[in-house]
Amino acid sequence: MNPAIMTWLSSTPVSDAMRNIFWMWPVMENLHFLGLSIMFGALLAVDLRVIGLAPAIPMRAAMGLIPLVLIAFSINLLTGLAFILADPYRYFYNLAFQWKIGLIFLAGVNALWFWFGEHSKLVLLGPGEQADFPAKVIAGLSLVIWVAVILLGRLIPYLE
Repeated sequence: MNPAIMTWLSSTPVSDAMRNIFWMWPVMENLHFLGLSIMFGALLAVDLRVIGLAPAIPMRAAMGLIPLVLIAFSINLLTGLAFILADPYRYFYNLAFQWKIGLIFLAGVNALWFWFGEHSKLVLLGPGEQADFPAKVIAGLSLVIWVAVILLGRLIPYLE
């Protein structure tokens, strides 16, 4: 990453607030954790239903959690950007962060595949009906990717 860009990122009002207002970092961490918990919990319900491990959850109800996933992801995106702005040098050179961002991009591609390839078929399934194999693959990938993202996020402070 260009040092001039990182210098500019670290001089924004958000970066100043994150570094100089003592309560900003802990508030952002709590919001990040809350967003992650909501997002992963909702994704867990959706993905387990699609895979077939939670057949008692109505498919339409599971699909109804997707807006909640998007809201929670937005919270994580904004709080994550605040962390990056606070110390771009720490993040951009961190291997765990680089892998985490790569996997988040992959999760986005997977989500687009789900939305445009399988979602319209899934909402039509009745109680107890199983999703087709491609939908199950997408749901399984989603779970694996997001667990890896969470683990990599926890490794960021330890891989300086």
